Formats: sequence, C-alpha cells, structure tokens
Amino acid sequence: MLVAQLFGAISAMAEKAWIDSDPLVAKTPLISAGERTRLVRLEQEGVVTIRPVALPRGSYLKGANNMLGWPVAVKVGDTLLCVYHQWLTHTGRGRQDDSSSDAVVVRSTDNGQTWSDPIDIKQFGVNSRPMVLGFGNCMGVIGDKVFLATNYGLYRSEDEGATWQLIPDVLTQAQTGITTSDSFGPRMIIHPTKGLVIPVAGDLRTPVMDIYSSQNEGVTWHRERVTLSNTHNPVEPTGLYHDGRLIFLSRNHAIPLQGTTHPSMMISRTGWFPLTHRGISNISSFGWPDTTDIDFNPVTQRYEAVATNRRGGVGGNEQNDKHEQTVNLWSISKEDLDAGHADRWRYEGTLLRLKSGWLDQTAEDIDAAHPGGAVIDAALGVQHVFIYCGTFGTPTGIYRITRTLDTGKLAKLP
Repeated sequence: MLVAQLFGAISAMAEKAWIDSDPLVAKTPLISAGERTRLVRLEQEGVVTIRPVALPRGSYLKGANNMLGWPVAVKVGDTLLCVYHQWLTHTGRGRQDDSSSDAVVVRSTDNGQTWSDPIDIKQFGVNSRPMVLGFGNCMGVIGDKVFLATNYGLYRSEDEGATWQLIPDVLTQAQTGITTSDSFGPRMIIHPTKGLVIPVAGDLRTPVMDIYSSQNEGVTWHRERVTLSNTHNPVEPTGLYHDGRLIFLSRNHAIPLQGTTHPSMMISRTGWFPLTHRGISNISSFGWPDTTDIDFNPVTQRYEAVATNRRGGVGGNEQNDKHEQTVNLWSISKEDLDAGHADRWRYEGTLLRLKSGWLDQTAEDIDAAHPGGAVIDAALGVQHVFIYCGTFGTPTGIYRITRTLDTGKLAKLP
C-alpha cells in the first residue's frame, strides 16, 4: 500500500495535482508538453513520481529568498530529512541577506508525502571561526544519530532532525591547520574503521582531494590529502563505502579550469587509500558538470548513478544544448567497477527532461538539478532523488523524484 501511495496510483492525481493546479509549480520545473505527457505515463506505470518538497512561499519563503537549491537528503528511522540552501540568487554569498541560509532542514515522516516547516540550522549556533568546509551540505547516520556538516559547523541530532546540537570548534581552519575552504561532497561516508568521512575538494584549481575522518562521532578529525592528476579535479565528490569498496563519483573540472568534462570515477578495492583505479566515466554530463549521486541498488545488484547533463541528453543528444537538459539514471556492474572500467556505465533512463538554457545564466535560463545525496529505501523498493528547479531570475524550488528500484522496468519505458 505504501508503494502504491508513493507512486500516485490514481491517474487523475498524476494529471492534475502537481503539474497543472499550482502556478508556482508551473514556474519551477520548466518542461515541454511532451515531457508532461511522459511524466504522467511514468507515474501511471508506477515507475517515477515527482512532487514539490519546498517552494518559496508561506513558511518556506524567508524575506526575498526565492532561490531554494542544492538539496541533500538522508533517512533516519522513519524520517526523511532534506537540507537545502535558501538564497536571494544563485551566485554570490555577498548578495545574500540576514534571512538567507546555507542550511535549512525539512522533515517528512510519511515517505515524502508531506513536509515540516523549515528549520534554519543557524538557530542552533554557528562556529565563530572559518571552516574548511566551503560550499555544500552533507549528512550521515550512525544508529539513531544524524550528522550534518555545513560551512556553519558540524551538527548532531538524536531526535530524527527535529532539533540539532552544534559540535563546537571542529572542522575549522584553526583546528585542522588548513587555511582554505572548498566544496565538499553531499554524502557523509560511514566507514567501518575510519568512522565519519567527509570528502572535500582540496582546491578548485588543484587536482587534490582532502579526506576528513572522525572515529569519535565528530569530536576530533584527521585529514589526509589525496593527490590526483590534471584530468581528475573532483568538486563536490560523492562517496560511498560498500562491500569493502570505497567509491567516489564526482563532478570533474579539467585543469586549467574549464567546464566540459565527464564525471570522475575513483575506486579503492581495499576500502581506503591509495586508490586502486581512477578513470573518466562515459556518463553524459557536458557544460559545467553537476553533483552526482552513486549508490548500490539491492534489486539490480548494480551500482547506480543519478547525473545531470546540463547541455542535453545522452547518445546522439549528448550535447543537445538548444532543446534540453536532463536528469539521468546510469548503472555499472560490480565486475566493471572493480576492474576500473569507467567507460562501461550503462544508460538506464531519463528521470526528468527540462528545457535548455543553463549556460547563459540569464534571468529566463533554467537553473536546476543537483541530484547528489539521494536516498535508497530498500524496504519500499524506491529511491528518493532530491533536486531543485527554476530559473536564474528565480523562483526555484526543491522537488522529490521517487523512482522504482526495478530499474529494468524503468528502462523499458521512454
């Protein structure tokens, strides 16, 4: 019954509720008439549903902060948590106001059907010293404890995200001895021996990755720097520890700094460094690449990635700049991943197809996606992927894409 509810079994709901009846929804996920028809069919087939999580109005609108973006999610107990940024505009922290926030949390206890009022993490305190964490948010779960890393500080919750406690003076530049901050990954890795692990881009123009680990639930942290090469410059690296493997799939910026490159895949078969394999994947992601998600699908027994192509689709439409940008699902076998075959990712399907126009960044152009930090719910047989949608001129809102873990069923549909 729960799965049926998640996928909106009633056709009329799919056709009227989220796509047509809400004028603010009409301004955020900007889709064509053909895509609307496709999404209605995907929901009717019990494969993919899309619903708003937070739109800039009511309790979700603070001041003039119409830009809600870059969501990251986790599930603890029976509660889904989603953290996102609340800004005036996409670019420029200096252009934000007192109501802006880099970490706003919403909660759902009914598998994403309804969401709480927003909780600004700053109300629980902010580190007074600069952090080594720059742009981003990430969460991890140990038992019934949730950890949230932000550029405000590191927070812990023991009541499924209702309240938070600041762990003071950790991951600061003073504590670590690192005098810079940079983008960090959306998933806090839970490692069997290293504890909490946060991957951070060491420097946007240097091919290194800093790994911060804590064996005492965030009280103290140890840094290791991994040197890569000019073809691997991970930004917002998404990490995963699974079955003895340490896996990273990261948006990748070529050096000297350029926009066009496919995501980087980095593997350690031993579960820690040094890396066993590094390779540039064949996952379509042109232009300024977006934050990816990677996880293990217990149904297909394959590793699966959700990735945005901001300048098109896949295959012959990989650089279809003028017509679309897409959120796509890819997969790779355990064997190919272990062997470092980064070019053997298989396209499984498109979760959402938006109109194009990301790179110019004019007010009318689409600003969207960031699917990193998704949640696999094996008990319900679904994955929740959180993205943002809208335009650079705002508004933008947070959306939940829920898709079946029966990837074969999804792949058979257009």
